[in-house]
Amino acid sequence: MSSPRATSRKPPQKIYQATSQALPRYSSRMYLQLAPDGISLLKFLLEAEDNLAYLSTVSPHTAVVKLVFAPGREREIRKFLETAHHQLTFRELVTFPGGWKSEEKRKESRKDTEERDAK
Repeated sequence: MSSPRATSRKPPQKIYQATSQALPRYSSRMYLQLAPDGISLLKFLLEAEDNLAYLSTVSPHTAVVKLVFAPGREREIRKFLETAHHQLTFRELVTFPGGWKSEEKRKESRKDTEERDAK
């Protein structure tokens, strides 16, 4: 039986350290109603957009779905839905914005999003 080889492992690098104060407390949610055969297409299109939001089926009989996405990305979601409207027919039922633990963090996040959009 051979002996195990000694390997030198690098310690894990700390890529990002988040604090609970910098993260949103709640995700934003948007409810849509579409044709039942359009649910899988919408899910596919969202995945193709680097998982911009995740889709959950609320009611398969009435074809109501819930999109869950990060606060501050509603503009990107609406832009995506404009382009998806050419392939799908749907209507927005209601949108619930996400929330931060403090108003200051919400403003910082919005500023970061606007700077990212400007690039």
